[in-house]
Amino acid sequence: MSAPAAGVGAAFARLRASLPAVLQITAAAFAAYAIAHWGLGHPIPFLAVTVAITSLGLQRDARPRRVFDTALGITFGVLLSNLSLLLFGRGVWQVTVVLAVVLLLARLVHPSPGFAIGAAVQASLVQLIPVQGVGEYTRLLDAVIGGAVAIAATALIPRNASALAKNEAKGLIGALAQALGDISQALRRGDSDAGLAALEELRMTQATLDAWSTELESAASIARISPFMRHHRGRVERIAELRTSIDLATRNLRVVARRAWSLSWDGRHREELADLLGDIQSGMLELQLGLDDDAMLHQSRQTLLIAAARLEPEHLHGAQLGDSVLLMQCRPLVVDLLIASGMEPEAARTSLPEVH
Repeated sequence: MSAPAAGVGAAFARLRASLPAVLQITAAAFAAYAIAHWGLGHPIPFLAVTVAITSLGLQRDARPRRVFDTALGITFGVLLSNLSLLLFGRGVWQVTVVLAVVLLLARLVHPSPGFAIGAAVQASLVQLIPVQGVGEYTRLLDAVIGGAVAIAATALIPRNASALAKNEAKGLIGALAQALGDISQALRRGDSDAGLAALEELRMTQATLDAWSTELESAASIARISPFMRHHRGRVERIAELRTSIDLATRNLRVVARRAWSLSWDGRHREELADLLGDIQSGMLELQLGLDDDAMLHQSRQTLLIAAARLEPEHLHGAQLGDSVLLMQCRPLVVDLLIASGMEPEAARTSLPEVH
């Protein structure tokens, strides 16, 4: 795929992934405006709308606790700004002092830079834009309304974080399979460049692992409070168990990749080792498909069991010590993948042949 085509594809994928969040934010902003304007008679309740939007955000972390923390921080900034107006009036130095205090306190209570900036923006709006026809206190009430609506939206208009978590799982397993294919080619051709490429690919998977963790935490939190997502709890738990196994498999595959890269420097063609890793790669690709198809999950388990039966040095003819070490390092990798495919841990470990 060409670079422009890949860029367009990524843009539309990003758009599709953002649709639930856009729906949630739009609905929450409208509800906050309706409550403040038509319900309470506030002429221009911009804080109700902006607090709802800022609290929800488009970031991956859609946990209700994160939304609550953001809404609370922003509301606190509005409160400080209102107190400043009450005590010192409106002016340049007042804005400066309030911004400094809000930014410092926000950094104290929350690690996200965006959290501090959001609180500071809302506080500065209170300082700079006077209200007409109502008291200054109404903007604090608007901020509370915006935050409350944002929190309610996480339960009543939930994002399907479990689907996003499954997509992260597919992406990660696919990346691991690609790296394993490069390792196999490095051994087959004695190509150290291919071995180095596999190492680089595996180093890049940490971002996907972290994103997967964030999606799972969001999915679990949403499923606990949303009446529409409670039936997803079992699925979230299964994906969490899968993540544990794939995380371990990733660590073990990095060890295999480093050993293969070291071995490939001598230029030897290691066909048997390459074939074995190719079989493990096949099982990994079937595991990726098995996230949507139980039959493929079973097929993955069978493919990996066949590969596991060959994981003893006796199956390598004329192998050197380094070759045998690499083969032994594949054993924990296959165990992790078998567990990821749904096999009990003890059964997965006992599926490996004894080493004599």
